[in-house]
Amino acid sequence: MAKVIIEAAINGNAMKKLNPHIPYSPEEIAQDAIATCRAGAAIIHFHVRDTATGKWVHDVPYYAEVYRRARAGCKALLWPTFPLDGDAEKRFSHFVELAKDPATKPDLGAGDMGSVNLVAYNPATKQIHNESMIYCNSYATIRYFLEKSRDLGLRPTLQIFDASFLRAALVFLEQGVLTEPLLLKFYLGGPELPFGLPPTLKSLEAYIDMIKGVRANWFAATLGGDNLPLVPLIVSLGGHVRIGLEDYQYAREGQPSNAQLAERAATMIRSMGHEVATPSETRAILEA
Repeated sequence: MAKVIIEAAINGNAMKKLNPHIPYSPEEIAQDAIATCRAGAAIIHFHVRDTATGKWVHDVPYYAEVYRRARAGCKALLWPTFPLDGDAEKRFSHFVELAKDPATKPDLGAGDMGSVNLVAYNPATKQIHNESMIYCNSYATIRYFLEKSRDLGLRPTLQIFDASFLRAALVFLEQGVLTEPLLLKFYLGGPELPFGLPPTLKSLEAYIDMIKGVRANWFAATLGGDNLPLVPLIVSLGGHVRIGLEDYQYAREGQPSNAQLAERAATMIRSMGHEVATPSETRAILEA
């Protein structure tokens, strides 16, 4: 039976008004990470906010507090986000600072492998929000993220928002900047985030076809939509699963917690005859 990894993206920029289970403070984030890990998630992705203002920040003390608190209660692989703007060195600086202390060193590096229009869309009202939003990552910026991850001894998780992102990853693999097995996150665009490929079988098959002959561990997520219905398909194709309230807040579907989402995904995986990978098994799989 193949072991399937669950990653949970537990908060992102999502707001509590959409789902009160979205954690804000370092204590809330750590508690949620522990609960979600116990429910089956071996990888936890998180953002941090200023505790006084609620503003999304990248302050090392907040990140460090999450690492210390979460690691006191679970062994999940933890990785933070980075800012959308600024030069590459500044955007990656908290990874560097956190890595100076083994107690707060991230378990994974990261690289968003291209540029994309990230707008929110309301299918009911047909309104587009953040129309001027462009998330920019040049090849030079991507190279910095990947090389710095390598220097820190961290395998980078490669965010794939569309096919051009995956082609960039393969270029850096050919150049030797990346090494196998690649750690790929296929982000499919749900109804509320109209980017890239939709959450369908053909979309996943297109990505899988692009990595034939490449050793890789790939995950699939639906941003701006419910990824749980896609879990059986993802697993049947040999992939791993990403869920979490960053990707979709379930504001109209009962407002479940991250732990509940992880538990539902784990139940589906086991019902297919597979095992859910533990954190220690996940480390071995990603480095194999």
